[in-house]
Amino acid sequence: MKKVIVNEKTSSVALDILKQAGEVVYMPSGDLTEFTRLIKDVTAVLLDTTIEFTPELMDVAPLLKVISRTGTGVDNVDVEAATKRGIMVLHTPDANTVTAAEHTVALIGAITKHLVFLDAETRKGNFKTARRLYLPIDLDGKTLGIVGYGRIGKQVAKKCMGAFNMKVIIYDPCIEDSVVAPGVVRYSTEEPVYKQSDILTLHVPLTDETRNHVNEKVLSLMKPSAYLINAARGSIVDEKYLAWMLKENKLAGAAFDVMTNEPPRLDDDLLLAPHFVISPHSAALTTECTVRVACEAAQGIVDYLEGRHPRSIFNREGLNM
Repeated sequence: MKKVIVNEKTSSVALDILKQAGEVVYMPSGDLTEFTRLIKDVTAVLLDTTIEFTPELMDVAPLLKVISRTGTGVDNVDVEAATKRGIMVLHTPDANTVTAAEHTVALIGAITKHLVFLDAETRKGNFKTARRLYLPIDLDGKTLGIVGYGRIGKQVAKKCMGAFNMKVIIYDPCIEDSVVAPGVVRYSTEEPVYKQSDILTLHVPLTDETRNHVNEKVLSLMKPSAYLINAARGSIVDEKYLAWMLKENKLAGAAFDVMTNEPPRLDDDLLLAPHFVISPHSAALTTECTVRVACEAAQGIVDYLEGRHPRSIFNREGLNM
């Protein structure tokens, strides 16, 4: 019987799906030493973000054929190394779309209305003072810039246009004009999006091209009254420069779900910066979405073990499938 290892706390429904096709080793601790010991004879792995799947780790598991990520990103998997070894890398690009978009919109509301700061001030007894600071802004009619108009970016645009009557402008060099929704303005370069946005939200994957791309060159184009939202990956932003902008009032605020170092150090520049809201990479971790993502990742493994092609193979091209 094929063996599958699950390295995260997951739903019983997903585990039941996996049990259809093989023996399941369940280790929700995320401990790398234990994981390394247990993968020696596994065929598939249901993987979260706690394990960095290196070539060395792959070599410990000569029978490994499938790594199935519970999420869209696969940046904790050396995809090139997996492809060279004939290991299929799966992900779940559709399962968390609505959930991540909802969290992005929540971050927009939290930072533009300064909810975290005003909550803290009220609890300190500064009710009258905080009330008259006039920090929140209206979202109605404001311009939302979206860098990365993929599944999540499209949902964010739809929600903000519908709920807040926002104007939406986008930059994404990887899409066809036909996928751009009516009312959305597309730019062929990114500079106008940074310059014109009242709120700018990032929805790009972490690649060699996007790593640290949101740096001084583009951040300095933003209006001092603008807000930056990042629910994609921390490493795409120059966080030190962003922290400096916030401290110097070069930017009105920022709200992130992700950071370069996770968990971040408590003395991290961004955590110490004013007008900054952070959540612990939890945009897709709702009760419903965690079950949905785990089940889709599990089904991909079962499809492979039962001789079918999984739906979302990240390295499909590299494997010539």
